[in-house]
Amino acid sequence: MESIEELAIKLKADVGVWEEEIFRWACDLARAMAKALLEKIDEELMKGREEGLKVEGLKEHWVTTLFGDVRVRRRLYRDSQGNYHFLLDEAMGLRKGSGVSSKVEELATFLCSYLPFEKSERLMRALLPDGISHTTIHRLVARVVDPYLDEEEREIEEVFEDGVIPESEGKVVPHLMVEADGVGIALQREEERRTEVKVGIAYEGWDEVGKGHYKLKGKTTYTGIMGGGRFWEGLSLTLAKKYDLSQVGKVIVGSDGAAWAKQGAEILDGVFQLSRFHLHRALLRGLKGDVELANQVYRACVTGNGALADALLVRAQSLASEEESKGIAQLRGYLIENACGLADYRLGIAGDGLRGIGAIEGNVDKLIATRMKKRGMSWTKDGGNRMARLINLRERGQLHSWIHHSPDKPKSRSVPEKRIQLRQRLVNKDSGGWLEAKLPALYGPHANRPWARALWAIAHGGPEAKS
Repeated sequence: MESIEELAIKLKADVGVWEEEIFRWACDLARAMAKALLEKIDEELMKGREEGLKVEGLKEHWVTTLFGDVRVRRRLYRDSQGNYHFLLDEAMGLRKGSGVSSKVEELATFLCSYLPFEKSERLMRALLPDGISHTTIHRLVARVVDPYLDEEEREIEEVFEDGVIPESEGKVVPHLMVEADGVGIALQREEERRTEVKVGIAYEGWDEVGKGHYKLKGKTTYTGIMGGGRFWEGLSLTLAKKYDLSQVGKVIVGSDGAAWAKQGAEILDGVFQLSRFHLHRALLRGLKGDVELANQVYRACVTGNGALADALLVRAQSLASEEESKGIAQLRGYLIENACGLADYRLGIAGDGLRGIGAIEGNVDKLIATRMKKRGMSWTKDGGNRMARLINLRERGQLHSWIHHSPDKPKSRSVPEKRIQLRQRLVNKDSGGWLEAKLPALYGPHANRPWARALWAIAHGGPEAKS
């Protein structure tokens, strides 16, 4: 590496490139320091290694870092069971077989959650001395997301099959708004041409950030390609980790009326609210753009006067042409299917600062559609699900923790011990008639479903009692 004096002479000839040359020189220095320090740390790890670890030799490894590729020589060990280890790699947080540092991995996955893989590659090459390819970024997404998927499946099995209560922050709020919707994306190399990414958000209310402008308070997101039942299992598990669901005042569940989305109101024992956006759009489409009549029917719906809304539509249908009559008939069917969610939820719930819900449309666009639907993109189901989940980790601020997640670490709790604790909590907790009134879905015709049994346990603070 050239000295500062040599660099000064070089820059004197062409001072216009001073930033590039100084950056290059600083990266050269950083790579030299990294190599020396890491190899020194490898020596210290050897001296303090556990008994039974035998040094097998030295191996060289290239690591892509924020300041360029670094070539490091480190020791290979074999334990008493015949397994091989690189203690330095483990200490550095390098994934097995990976040549990318954790900071580069975090930067690359963060960028590709917003930008296509090829654009992410170009930006990484502009930011870093050596950069990484878009195929490497693909692999990094899988390395980050797959452990998260495995962990979630394990937790869902524990909660919804074994009755284990997830550890929770125990937050209590007077109202919890939950909204769900789906967005279609194009598929490649699959039998189907399209699939749906499901999107859910939950929030505690609204904070005013300016006159007439609000932002969601305490927003939680959940996204992925999955069936409706699996979606609500994942979202309810996420919420159970954050809130004491048995103490939340009221849950409002909003959707466009799709069967899978409305299911959330039953599962979370909430009040269903049909999306105002979808209601107004359905009225305009069914009434062929008759804005005045659409507004009259809309006002009747949201004020809880369903009879008046239907009477207006019946009258319009009697005066319409055959083709227009079919459209109005379909509209009436849509309103009947969603009758329980037409009236504004605030008519039956007291509370200050409550506003109409309808944030899901913007969140679907910002979270999923912009990254996965526009620009003519197409996905495999696995790839699309990974990207949706990566976006979810980014929005929750958990990307860093899953970059550094180690699947080899022992689990923090065992199921048997947890069940013993839950039995003790069940004995000590009053599970009287208030619960039956608060969660009627858990005592009705669906009480034997897995999700109902799991929510019973969450609400009571213990596993379902056996007769």
